[in-house]
Amino acid sequence: MLSISKPSLSQFFHYCVEKQIPFAFYKLPNSKIVRVVSQTNSALKKTYNSSATGFLFAPFKKDIKTDKILIAPDVYTTEKHLPKLNFAPVKLHLKPLKSIKVDIIESNRGDYQEYIRAIQKRIKKGDFRKIVAARVALKKKPSSFSPVDFFKKLCKKYPSAFISLVYTQPYGLWIGASPEILLEANGKEFKTYSLAGTKANSAVNAKATWGEKEKQEQKIVSDYIFKAFQTITTQAPKIKGPETVVAGNLLHLRSTFTYKSVKPVDWLNLVEELHPTPAVAGLPKQKAISFISKNEKSARQFYSGYLGPVNLDGQINLFVNLRCMQVLKNKLAIYAGCGITADSNPADEWKESKMKVDTLASVL
Repeated sequence: MLSISKPSLSQFFHYCVEKQIPFAFYKLPNSKIVRVVSQTNSALKKTYNSSATGFLFAPFKKDIKTDKILIAPDVYTTEKHLPKLNFAPVKLHLKPLKSIKVDIIESNRGDYQEYIRAIQKRIKKGDFRKIVAARVALKKKPSSFSPVDFFKKLCKKYPSAFISLVYTQPYGLWIGASPEILLEANGKEFKTYSLAGTKANSAVNAKATWGEKEKQEQKIVSDYIFKAFQTITTQAPKIKGPETVVAGNLLHLRSTFTYKSVKPVDWLNLVEELHPTPAVAGLPKQKAISFISKNEKSARQFYSGYLGPVNLDGQINLFVNLRCMQVLKNKLAIYAGCGITADSNPADEWKESKMKVDTLASVL
């Protein structure tokens, strides 16, 4: 393998996995360029500041099993300009990293709808305004499954999404197609989305008005984002929307917030303030996180966390890790979640979660 002067993306993938080297492949929305960030060693960097560079991979909630990781850009290039496969030392002089094992339990229809009804009881008692209920769907991994081929298929099928493939030895392999920006920054302005409300992508639904439940969901997230930005700036944002946007087989209700002349160094503080938004957790925030951690059948790990390149090419592009799956030995664990309010219909939420699972499952 060392003699390959122009390796393919698949050859690069196998080289890094063999050496336990953290790396990420990604494609930004509406771009055709596949970019690669890779280290030359297996050490995991978990502390950084606002000037750090690399690919950030953060869980829904930091705990003893999951933590934020910054993949250093020892290699930062495109698919067409991959380095020779000798960029990592033959001996890395590091102890082999152990995989972190997490029990992944699939939720069936009955389990999920019962969970939703339990959430609604707490909402009606006044404990919460909203909770996002997540579940895992386990699919048999095809014998011919290729992570790189799957990544490339997602790039073609969902051109307006952020497509990612991220590997670290402790946390394994994650692949996703996210429609949601957490934060974009280019030195001149900050941008984020308020994305809430989901329905199937059809000609009829595209013309139909949104229901009060979806409008209220969207307002909860928008109000939260507005208050989060107030912690770092007093300026008023430019708000576009709410508008209906297409995300593959789904339609979402979205507002775009743009803030100009924000200090670039403030991005890290803002991310800490924003994440997790009510679009993936709920309100009140900390109480919702605690409830989710205690009541969901499987830990979310990196589902509904955030990821993306930071301070590469003078930009920050962080996305919420939605429509994602974890590649296991014999299974594919696909994660999905729905925003639950007092007006939610458990049967409809199950259908919505299935549509979200199909974003990835349909590509298999």
